[in-house]
Amino acid sequence: MLQRKQTVFLLLAAVLGGLTFLFPVDTFTRGDQQFIFRTYGIYTGAGIPMADATLKVPFAAVMGVIIALLVAVAFMYRNRMRQLRLARMANLLLLAMVVFLFLHDNSIRAYLEQGGTVERSIGASAVLPVLMVVLVFLAERGIRKDEDLVKSVDRLR
Repeated sequence: MLQRKQTVFLLLAAVLGGLTFLFPVDTFTRGDQQFIFRTYGIYTGAGIPMADATLKVPFAAVMGVIIALLVAVAFMYRNRMRQLRLARMANLLLLAMVVFLFLHDNSIRAYLEQGGTVERSIGASAVLPVLMVVLVFLAERGIRKDEDLVKSVDRLR
């Protein structure tokens, strides 16, 4: 059923995943130069991609897979056990992505500090995946509760 709270959590997590493409992960300022780290690349303040600093992990592709997986999981309400397994898999992918975003962010900062002192301001796309992890965890709990309820009703029959 689509009106379950788990479905709302999963679809909200997918929407937050889509918003990560709109906001920067981090903005670095070195003197009068500005560098913007987004999920799909590293750019100068003028919007020109940095040729000497590229992403090692395709964050945009991974986030696209996670979004598609969350939407698919939301519509698997007839098979709760498969829904639960795929929600856990999406959550593990999200956790891995958060870790790699953090590591990549720190390596970019270290690279930029070779040319001088760097100030940074964390963007919304650094926080949104963490919120997605929480929402998917809440959806997992709801799915598990539904499965336990169905099992308890089957025992009564």
